[in-house]
Amino acid sequence: MNRFLKIGLLSLGIVLIIIFVGLGRCSNIRIPLLPVFGSGIQDFSKDLPGGYKLYRNSSIDIFIVPDGGWDDETAIIPSKILKMNTYKNFIVAEREEVKNKPYNDSLNHQKTLDKDFWILDTGKNYVLKNLPFHEYIRKLDSLKIPRNIELIDVYEY
Repeated sequence: MNRFLKIGLLSLGIVLIIIFVGLGRCSNIRIPLLPVFGSGIQDFSKDLPGGYKLYRNSSIDIFIVPDGGWDDETAIIPSKILKMNTYKNFIVAEREEVKNKPYNDSLNHQKTLDKDFWILDTGKNYVLKNLPFHEYIRKLDSLKIPRNIELIDVYEY
């Protein structure tokens, strides 16, 4: 009798593992205790004007690049984009640069620098980068982008 009970419990355990792994791979249901392989549930891409895309590959790898690839001559907005919006052929973004801390630092091995602003013109392939807020406002005015353009969190865009 003990032998049949052990075999039954083992079989039940295997069935439950198969069910949980299947649910863990389902994009609509998240089971935090199971490791999920491949792309994260929050990874995404979003189409933008001028053939550009917003990509999120990890919590610090959020960037804007052309859909078909890019090189050193192509205007892009590198990671980590916090907020963004578009106006005509312009992509406007608030960003923070992420650098690694020394290994002897606390448990958090990431360091973030001050936030800056970027304006990318998809039609002319140029980007104004690392703008402090006052310079960003000046550039919005000179490019005839409304000052009140709302920068939207990338997760809500």
